[in-house]
Amino acid sequence: MRALLILSLCALPAAAAPQGLSGPEAAALIAAAMAKAGVAAEPPASLRPLPPCTHPPRVTPLQGNWTTAELTCDAPRWKRALRTRAPVRHDPSAATAETAHGPTAALRRPLAKGATIARADLALHEGAPPALLDAYAGRKLRVALAPGQQILPRHLEPDWLVSRGGPVALRVAVGAIEVLAPGEALSDGALGDLVEIRNLSSGATVRATVTARNMAEVRPNMR
Repeated sequence: MRALLILSLCALPAAAAPQGLSGPEAAALIAAAMAKAGVAAEPPASLRPLPPCTHPPRVTPLQGNWTTAELTCDAPRWKRALRTRAPVRHDPSAATAETAHGPTAALRRPLAKGATIARADLALHEGAPPALLDAYAGRKLRVALAPGQQILPRHLEPDWLVSRGGPVALRVAVGAIEVLAPGEALSDGALGDLVEIRNLSSGATVRATVTARNMAEVRPNMR
């Protein structure tokens, strides 16, 4: 496994991926980002190929936790959340933000309850990991915060990958046949959660597993 990881890192694409990334290339990209962040570089298990991207996809820890890596592409716009083999204890946002004496992030301006945090709203304290910018940007506040106030996980609304009433790409795979259908989430869900989805093509309601942001998959024997 170590030898395979080293070979994968050597083959890591450094430029755009107009043809998409293969499973091994995606694993190598994630492993390199984890290693740079000081996390044991254990890539995910087998991965499906990733869509094309005009730039190297960004790799960040989902909600500051490297147990799940989020890959983001701006053009065309897509995100994928992929589980890794990182130990749970590696959680830079929680480890620093939950203790007052650790380096963390604060707001540059006041934000109201329900506001969405932008990167420009954030100021990192000295020694705070840059990953906090990606961990907090795009999250909604559960409470109002003042300028300079330290952001804690309890201040944030859950970062659901699938939101009730929101659009969902519903994947159904039977053998070598794969079908994507438009759907509507009937409940909120995090990665790996089983949620009910209304298939907008057929009108049927099915149970599906959340696999990425706004994506869910119907697996065998799951009805």
